[in-house]
Amino acid sequence: MGNMMKYLENILGIKTNIEPWHGAAKLPYFLSDGYTFTKTTLAGVPCLFMKPKDELGTLTAVKKHLTKVREIEPLPVVLELDGMTARRRKSLIDARIPFVAPDIQIYLPFLGVALTERYTSEKPPKTTLMPSSQLLLFYYLYGGEPELYTNGVAEKLGLSAMQITRAVQQLKVLGLMSVKKDGVRTVISNTADRRALFEAAKPHLMNPVRKRIYAELNATPAGLPLSGLSALAELSMLNPPEVKTFACFGEPAGLSGTDTLIDSDKQAAVEIWRYDPALLSGHAGVADPLSLTVSLSPDGDERIEQAVDELLSNLWR
Repeated sequence: MGNMMKYLENILGIKTNIEPWHGAAKLPYFLSDGYTFTKTTLAGVPCLFMKPKDELGTLTAVKKHLTKVREIEPLPVVLELDGMTARRRKSLIDARIPFVAPDIQIYLPFLGVALTERYTSEKPPKTTLMPSSQLLLFYYLYGGEPELYTNGVAEKLGLSAMQITRAVQQLKVLGLMSVKKDGVRTVISNTADRRALFEAAKPHLMNPVRKRIYAELNATPAGLPLSGLSALAELSMLNPPEVKTFACFGEPAGLSGTDTLIDSDKQAAVEIWRYDPALLSGHAGVADPLSLTVSLSPDGDERIEQAVDELLSNLWR
């Protein structure tokens, strides 16, 4: 029973406590002989665990047994089971009979808890990188070293320590990084070369552009880095686009514009990014190349695809 309590504490994050129960002597012999009983408290709520010594009987028989036990001890009674079939699970839940089957199902309606560990599908892990995860991954790729100590990286990326911790965890869960400890320091690594790692990450990469507006050129804040095709043209042999494109993190105060382009001579496109577009850039006045390639939509344009390939090839050298 001690193992069961530890299991519940770990899964539910609650405190449990086992107490002596002397009510078994008052039960009919077929119950005292057929079950073991343990009184306990779950998160401060007293209840009685009832474990069959042999195979559990039919639902009708179980209901009668529970009624008899509650006549002696008017507490919630929880069946403790070693195994569980999907059909048995459904019948017990339909009858609102509390039970615990380790590693299979926990059903404690009197606590307002119904946790499924095997039969119901859990929420799948988030497969699109969070902004912090993408920043950390790109920081690693730009660094070029096989191992990266994450201590101190939060400050460089303008993130909190908690954001870095969550980013490391997501990269680990998605199989993009191996994680180990060196004393109190966390180390992330990947044995693949940078090109292969970037390709593996592609299905999980997030478009850093949250939205795009068209603002008056003379009202566009000074110092914004180029992005979009304007940045790609700056970093490759692509010809500059007709409309200049800039990027910024967050929406600058006072910036206004339209959702559609009205006058290409007087307007510029301003992309609102989910993170600082210049944070990882090695080129002054231009968004960082990896984020730039993720933000672009080639739309089958061979010129753009060729320029992106050229840009990435230069990065992997």
